[in-house]
Amino acid sequence: MTKRKVTFDSMIAIQIVVAVFLFTLGIVGIIYWDSNISQYGWGVDRLFGRSNSIFNIFMSVLEIVAGVIMFAALFVHVKGRLLYWLTLLVAIFWIVEIILGLFARGLFLPDFFFWINRLCSDLMILLVLWLINRRYA
Repeated sequence: MTKRKVTFDSMIAIQIVVAVFLFTLGIVGIIYWDSNISQYGWGVDRLFGRSNSIFNIFMSVLEIVAGVIMFAALFVHVKGRLLYWLTLLVAIFWIVEIILGLFARGLFLPDFFFWINRLCSDLMILLVLWLINRRYA
């Protein structure tokens, strides 16, 4: 009987952190979907001619599913390329969220440093999603 070598590398740690991040982000998105802050965001959307879409709730559900599957994939074998396609889908929607949240609502709002900080944090998450995606390619 052969022993299975168990290794713990940085990609496993990153995958755990991102899975928990996506899961909790999705839960927060669903819990606070109808909060005062969200209603303010809907008002800004109406100001720019967009309707109250269900994009945020869809993104929250996708984040929960991706977080659970990404975490479970560390312990059980996920068939096929499910994790590859799931992380790719989340990354695509993350890009859409960056474009809508940081570029469509106005450049450098509320000020340049806040905007660039938010952009960098969103790009770091996108980069980690890409690294995890490449792991399952």
